[in-house]
Amino acid sequence: MKTFNALPLVLTSGLLMLGTAPSAASTASGASYAVVPIHQAQSGLASGGQAGYTGVLGSFGYQWSLDQRSALGVRLRFESEDWRFDDPRAFAGVAPWGTLYRLGLSLPYSWVTANGWRWSLTPIIESAAESGARVSDSLEYGASLAGGRVIRPDLTLGLGVGVYDRIEETSVFPFVMIDWRISDQWRLSNPAATSPSGPAGLEISYALPSGYQIGLAAAYRSQRFRLDRDGEVPGGVGEHRSIPVLASIERRLSKGLGFKLYAGVALGSELLVEDASGRRLADEDRDPAALFGLVMSGRF
Repeated sequence: MKTFNALPLVLTSGLLMLGTAPSAASTASGASYAVVPIHQAQSGLASGGQAGYTGVLGSFGYQWSLDQRSALGVRLRFESEDWRFDDPRAFAGVAPWGTLYRLGLSLPYSWVTANGWRWSLTPIIESAAESGARVSDSLEYGASLAGGRVIRPDLTLGLGVGVYDRIEETSVFPFVMIDWRISDQWRLSNPAATSPSGPAGLEISYALPSGYQIGLAAAYRSQRFRLDRDGEVPGGVGEHRSIPVLASIERRLSKGLGFKLYAGVALGSELLVEDASGRRLADEDRDPAALFGLVMSGRF
């Protein structure tokens, strides 16, 4: 049973996760990549037991310049999470899910109008499932449309809307994009789509004289996925919600290689399970969990 969900001024994990923010719109051709190992330490569940995971995210994309004002891209994204549960009493002492996979494809199209507006249209399709689930039952798709404008040389603002048909749930949400170079050192922007926090939030960063950059980011994440057809809840739906708050240090060695190390905590974490007909079976709060990530990325 499909439900409808409207999200106010925040992005789900699907928003622009494979696309391009309007503040960063560019018509130049080129490829980009990112590899992100992530570890979220085990933390306590409200009803007893613990849960945590280790995962990796990979992203590769290429953009073709169509002319001086427009570009078309393609981006592939792969993500896996290997969850570990110890005596989760809310789930009858049995792990509600194990290894999760997410594979996505997007086709971002961007263009710049004569009066300076930067637009981005990004259709997305992906599969989000536990190992053993049917791919045909785990498809999610949608699109986002965003427009941004350079208000002044140091400030670009954007607004947009996304429609995303997640597993057994349809989400419609507005969002705000920002790229504000407050000074030569300080910058306020949205986190990168490939960061452990995802693009749904804000990041304040400071450029050190040594060439390193430090930052602090916070975001909202919500991930739904189809459960194993032969698992504890056959063909059901799982969901993980959290608010990652992350400090980071970054260094770009060249255009083709950069590193960004994250450390922080996942707050407000919830683990939810629904059966195949959409009936809520469990909703478990989780204690704050330490979160670590390393982003290796570049363009060429």
